[in-house]
Amino acid sequence: MAHVKAKPVEGKIFTAPVIFLLHVAAVGLFFLIIRYMYGIGAVSNLTDHMPWGVWKIINVIVGAALVCGGYACAFTVYVFNQGRYHRFVRPALLLSLLGYSFAGFSLFYDVGRYWGLFNFLIPKYWQANSVLFEVGICVMSYIAILMLEIAPAIIEKFADMEGPVGVTLNKFYNFLDRFLFLIISLGVLLPTMHQSGLGGLAVVMGQKISPLWQSPLVSLHHLVSCIAMGYGCVIVTEFVLTDEYRDQQYMNLLNKLATFMKNFMFVFLILRMSEVLRSGALPLAFHYDHISFSFWAEVILIILGIFYVRDENARKIPRNLFLGGLFTMVGGSLYRINVYIIGFQPFKGLSYFPSVPELFITLGMISLQLAIFAIIIKTFPIMEKGDHK
Repeated sequence: MAHVKAKPVEGKIFTAPVIFLLHVAAVGLFFLIIRYMYGIGAVSNLTDHMPWGVWKIINVIVGAALVCGGYACAFTVYVFNQGRYHRFVRPALLLSLLGYSFAGFSLFYDVGRYWGLFNFLIPKYWQANSVLFEVGICVMSYIAILMLEIAPAIIEKFADMEGPVGVTLNKFYNFLDRFLFLIISLGVLLPTMHQSGLGGLAVVMGQKISPLWQSPLVSLHHLVSCIAMGYGCVIVTEFVLTDEYRDQQYMNLLNKLATFMKNFMFVFLILRMSEVLRSGALPLAFHYDHISFSFWAEVILIILGIFYVRDENARKIPRNLFLGGLFTMVGGSLYRINVYIIGFQPFKGLSYFPSVPELFITLGMISLQLAIFAIIIKTFPIMEKGDHK
């Protein structure tokens, strides 16, 4: 297994931002306790008629796409053999592991009879024809693969230990090295399957989703956009964590990642608008209601993401790279929110807006995820040596 020049980020672990994130997480945990004590209805606006809310959409569908940096980087480094981008792999994989783990955990407070989720592990309860089953199996398997992919960073922290523990860790490290090709292959295959599968969920909903977003190509839309969002997440994360944008070689790497991001998002935009025109749904975009407003907001955000990294000169400006990545992430996220919340109407006249406790639980889980990420990168060798913030 290739050794990267990685080390823990220097500085205090519990900085002011981390403490703030932990406080927000504590508020979310408070409402989460109420949810388990008094039921979902005590903290959310979810109903039997509208069971799709921010917990599923933000934590699972949007969250899983935002943390696709591990998928995008693995694809770039190992499939296209672009080893110079390896420095971005570990932080991207860590974000992916945390994002997918929290997505899985969120189902336990989103589902009413959460104890029944364990039946998913029992083969006799499997429904192999279900899109949701395919997504669940792939996500669960991908979390295990991400653990194996990030394991070398954990092992390197303790590999110098003497005695049987150190010997065992080094043997496991060598085992991972031997089967790295298989782990990487699954790490690319599984997200390809479940990201397209998440789009498949929208396809089977049929006319319950607005024609502005319903399409036979929704699976492809989800897959292409998640790769662009993954690159965007890597770029934004790097700007938040390092001061290396002063280094030209480093900027060249981000420049190339931004090019990949722009190309994937441009393809996504062409596919989206082509389907809207083909289906005859474009007049709905001019009804001047909340659906049309959200549609144009999505389109504008995606165009802004492409615009800021449009050419070589634009990508030489660090601010443009950051904004391009940020708008790509937000635009791709809004697309998923539009599909599953704004454009989703299972019954005529039905509306949904999350309650305050619902939002705090979501923000709390996101904050906890970011706090854990900050703690881990200051404890384990995740970031490559450089001028970390």
